[in-house]
Amino acid sequence: MNCAPLRQSGAALITTLLIVALITITITSMAAKQQLSIQRASNRQVQTQLHNLLSAGEKFAMAVLNRDRKDGERNNSDSTEDFWAESLPPVPVDGATVEGCVIDLQGKFNLNNLTDENGETDPEEFQRLQRLLTALNIESSKAEAILDWIDPNIDATGVEGAEDDYYTGQTPAYRAANGPMVSPTELLLVKGFRVVDEGGLDDYDVLLQHVATLPTGTAINVNTASAPVLASLADYMIELSDDIKVVDDEYWQEYPGCPGGGGLLDSLINSDSGDGSSDPSDPDIDAQSEEGENPEDSFIYENIQSFVTDAKGDTDEKTLQGVIGIEVASYYFLTRVTVTRDESSLTQYTVLHRDNTGAIRTLRRSRGSL
Repeated sequence: MNCAPLRQSGAALITTLLIVALITITITSMAAKQQLSIQRASNRQVQTQLHNLLSAGEKFAMAVLNRDRKDGERNNSDSTEDFWAESLPPVPVDGATVEGCVIDLQGKFNLNNLTDENGETDPEEFQRLQRLLTALNIESSKAEAILDWIDPNIDATGVEGAEDDYYTGQTPAYRAANGPMVSPTELLLVKGFRVVDEGGLDDYDVLLQHVATLPTGTAINVNTASAPVLASLADYMIELSDDIKVVDDEYWQEYPGCPGGGGLLDSLINSDSGDGSSDPSDPDIDAQSEEGENPEDSFIYENIQSFVTDAKGDTDEKTLQGVIGIEVASYYFLTRVTVTRDESSLTQYTVLHRDNTGAIRTLRRSRGSL
């Protein structure tokens, strides 16, 4: 009996089955790749939209700051009563939501003021930092390590100072910056504020609300400074800072989150087409004073002399007369914009500089963290 035809038929069947299996695998693979490509394209589209909305939010903040300078309200002083200080609550835009705020960075102590433009230590600013730490119940000696991180020399300051010989002994090893801080998050690398240091992260969380990293030589805006920052101006000021501060204690507590009570949408709705005046139909218009201020609003310092007068202690020696580094206007701001769509969310921080003409330039951007 000849079995060759049967063997050939069996081989043909096996070959056919193999071809069908290969075709199935190929089609399945192509479908999976196509699905992956579709998902990637969708993700790119979402990411592009989020990035575009972040950029739009930043430009909106810049426009608000520019308008504030052009309007020149309250003798061009800056405070949390200004239009730019109103937080933007979540606003739906093309399937996504946008929210954000503008924060005055000159209401904080500028860590980079610890050294001047030549890299020399500024003793007055160093004392201010020590007073700030004391007001926050942080060991004032930790100011020494912060100074060493910024100053260009390699000599440790005091007992708690730290330079390369300390940091290279850590795991992992690293070196001190020996230059201006770019972000206040650099404090997490400084001795006494690191996660692994005793009380380090707790002290960092407390101090972060009250410090900034701006170009050297910036002043403190007394209208937006917290009580601890005001207390840093002089030894006796801790007795007065709570009484003369303009902002509420809660204003900085969520930093770098946005202050609560977003009212920017209401401000936009109630404002007219752009000349900065109020809507005549506004029911609160009759409650406003001749100067255009609502009596319920907190007081604002429109000049330094009025602040110095209020900051006078109980003796003639306790005065801020002649003290430099305080102002009632601001030039450096931080914008925080958060965009969310579905399960995707992006937050962008932008440090802006605004000059006396209202012109604004970007100094730094970061996403996800300060």
